[in-house]
Amino acid sequence: MKRQQGVQGVEIGLRLAFALAHAPGPMALKELAKAAKLPPSKTHRYLVSLCRAGIVRQDGPNGRYDLGTGALELGLAAQRRLDEFRLADQAIAELWEETGLTVGLVVWGDNGPTVVRRKEGAHPVTVSTRVGSNMSVIRTNAGRLFAAFLPKALTEPFVAAEFKQGGPVLDMGRPIDRAGFEQVLARVREQRLCRNRGDTVAGIDAVSAPVFDQEGAIVMVLSIMGARGAIELALDSPPVKRLVRVCNDLSSKLGARLTP
Repeated sequence: MKRQQGVQGVEIGLRLAFALAHAPGPMALKELAKAAKLPPSKTHRYLVSLCRAGIVRQDGPNGRYDLGTGALELGLAAQRRLDEFRLADQAIAELWEETGLTVGLVVWGDNGPTVVRRKEGAHPVTVSTRVGSNMSVIRTNAGRLFAAFLPKALTEPFVAAEFKQGGPVLDMGRPIDRAGFEQVLARVREQRLCRNRGDTVAGIDAVSAPVFDQEGAIVMVLSIMGARGAIELALDSPPVKRLVRVCNDLSSKLGARLTP
């Protein structure tokens, strides 16, 4: 397999950052250059850029280098993501065991709602939403939940583009226009839930609920889905109440403070 080309400068900069990460404390220029196997003059040029980016800082009377606040921010973000998905995997397993339904997990990515987890139920659901695939913002539960709770500036370009493309948009089997879509979003915000009666794929019903973080921002959507009749879609039905409970528990574990 042909090795893909990269940017050598980025790789060298990361080599210096990792050298600092593995060191027991701040390092002098010569120590860093030796650890990264680079000439001191070249090392200094890269350190200047890393300091400007906040990944590295230079302080103290001897001008030693250490990891900066930018590196701390990256590390904390990575840790949060690891924790989020570890806890989400537990929530998926719990939902799957309690309902026997197909369970999906969707996050917001660069191209809109993106499937990152999917666990098939006792009776697999035939839909095209595989892990890594993107979903419609206006036609799917996850898309509508993100449109309801994310900043409008982030979701509006997707919403406008999809409506411009045309095609039917349904809400519980009924056609809706752009104004009707805004009404759906208002209901979704009130219920913190989105239901789908064959609106995305004929014969497939689904219920989805949001998961929030410590800042009250939506970070993911959990869904249960099955063939028509496999899920009772009433708000007080056992599978819907289980989904809401699991999502609320996951939100609490991520630091969210949910109000009734």
